[in-house]
Amino acid sequence: MTKNIIEIKRQPQNTEALQIMNEVMGIVKDNEDATEVFMLVKMGGDYHRFSSGITDLMKLVATLELAKFDCLRRMSD
Repeated sequence: MTKNIIEIKRQPQNTEALQIMNEVMGIVKDNEDATEVFMLVKMGGDYHRFSSGITDLMKLVATLELAKFDCLRRMSD
């Protein structure tokens, strides 16, 4: 009886995050007017914040509120 051994290839958990970050890096490199970055990265169950200088804090807070709404809507789908 011959047994076939199947190789299981697992993708690291950070694959999707790396793809998104590479896309964002390309966008920033291609646009000299890109001036600010705000990013949350979940590591070990906790979110870590990374950001450049922020000039318009109220606009950032409004954007975060929209992101919160989007997350809550995704939870209910």
